[in-house]
Amino acid sequence: MQRMTKTVVAAVIGAALAVTPLASAQDKYPSKPIVMVTHSSPGAGGDIFLRQLGKHLEPILGQPIVVENVRGGASAKAVSHVATSKPDGYTLYGSTPTMLQTPLLTTTQHSYKDLKPVANVFLDPMVLYVKADSPYKSLKDAVEDARRNPGKKKWGAATPGSVEHMLVHNMAKTANIKVTPVTFEGGGDLLVAVLGGAVDLGIGEPGELVSQVESKQVRILASFTDEPLPGADYPTAKQQGFDIVVVKFRGLLGPKGMPDQVVRTLEDAVKKALESPEYKRYIEQVKLIPRFMPSDEYQKFLDDMNRQLTEYLQEIGVKKS
Repeated sequence: MQRMTKTVVAAVIGAALAVTPLASAQDKYPSKPIVMVTHSSPGAGGDIFLRQLGKHLEPILGQPIVVENVRGGASAKAVSHVATSKPDGYTLYGSTPTMLQTPLLTTTQHSYKDLKPVANVFLDPMVLYVKADSPYKSLKDAVEDARRNPGKKKWGAATPGSVEHMLVHNMAKTANIKVTPVTFEGGGDLLVAVLGGAVDLGIGEPGELVSQVESKQVRILASFTDEPLPGADYPTAKQQGFDIVVVKFRGLLGPKGMPDQVVRTLEDAVKKALESPEYKRYIEQVKLIPRFMPSDEYQKFLDDMNRQLTEYLQEIGVKKS
């Protein structure tokens, strides 16, 4: 009986030792590919953001990063997809202000409050651009043409509730003009429309336009930033008499309930990526504004942005008090 007891104990200890390495390997994060979800179409700002960030995070995290485009509902589908995913750090959402705006303008199943902020990465300036042979040489030219042709000029932007769409509304209000907003699911679709002449101009992000600017297919007429962008050869809207300043934020969120250690690992990885000389060169090239915020700070930032946006939408009559 005693020999049998010793045999059983030895077997239990042996089994425990056998599974310990496997358990440790499973507990190590990350141990498999990470999926980053965007509501943007391929080639749009949100898509480009995640693909570039992922490229610089992969060597730091030691795992492949896959970008998944979950389109529809002006971010609602993508937010719900992430909010209902397993909270293990392997499904993340690439944030933009659209995720705040959409639930304020319509009923959605989930909002940013159902997600866990991980880190903000940078701020993305907004610009107004035209195709290279456009008669517009400045933002003032576009405004004056709209004033001469009320309601006939087509200004391209992203979906209703997006920063781009709100900029069109704000420009029309500030300049006292009437234009026809034409909406697109993503910046890539809008760029095609601008190049094809389907719209008179577009509002987007420098990162979406790098190749077309370098090949002289499009021209940027203005940025909606407080100060001119470093190295830019175009003025701000403020410098042209229109006091409008708007930038997007770009960051990562995941499902609520993610382990603190997973969040810390991702925070540290984002911070290291921003310190990479190669990523720094890219950020400078596309006129991005680095703005790292860890999880707790990012939560406060998003709450404050949501409050400001709610007040703004109420002020312009888009949302009821």
